[in-house]
Amino acid sequence: MKTIVYDSLLYGRENAIPSAVLADMHMFRSVRELQKQIENERAAGMVILSDPHGGGYYRSNDPRELKQFIRTIYARAGNTLRAAESAQRALDAMMEECTDKE
Repeated sequence: MKTIVYDSLLYGRENAIPSAVLADMHMFRSVRELQKQIENERAAGMVILSDPHGGGYYRSNDPRELKQFIRTIYARAGNTLRAAESAQRALDAMMEECTDKE
């Protein structure tokens, strides 16, 4: 796999490159296309960090930055899982209601 984005990133949150700049730099048609490439590179094992405050993407060799990134990702995953569970409960209730009417 080609590591297009990873290879262009700098080390440290203070050197994060904003999404729009990265997208332009690599001639992606959109930030969403850039994000898809980052997703693919992460899946291939590249550690690409993102600033939770919209500062952009970067690499890190600082354990504190890595720990913060991991905490942020786990928190997002937990929020997403809770949203999916509540939607599933609503769907289950709707389906049960439909079955009761038959």
